[in-house]
Amino acid sequence: MMIIRGVNVFPAQIEAVLVGLPGLAPHYQIRLRREGALDAITLEAEIAPGAPCDGGAQTAAAAGIAHHVKSMIGVTCTVIAHPPGSLPRSQGKAVRVIDERPKG
Repeated sequence: MMIIRGVNVFPAQIEAVLVGLPGLAPHYQIRLRREGALDAITLEAEIAPGAPCDGGAQTAAAAGIAHHVKSMIGVTCTVIAHPPGSLPRSQGKAVRVIDERPKG
C-alpha cells in the first residue's frame, strides 16, 4: 500500500483502472517521488499496439488516464504515455512500483 497525499492507494487499484481503459497495453510502472513534504506518483503506461501513438495521441491518452485515475481512486498523478514496446519487460515477476523517494 502507498499513501499519496493522504489517500491509501494499492497498486492493484491502479492496475484495475488501467485494464479497463481501451487503447492501453497491460504494461505500466508506478514511480513514487517526493514533492516538498508530500509523496507524489508518476504513472507510466504503454499504449497498445495498433493504437495511435503520435505526440498528440500520447498527450490525450495521458490526460485521459490521469482523469480516470483521479475519478476512480481519488488521487492526482502525473501520467506519461509511452509508445508500444517501450516499457521494460521482465522474465519473472514484473517490477511495477519503483520508489524514488529519498531514504532516511
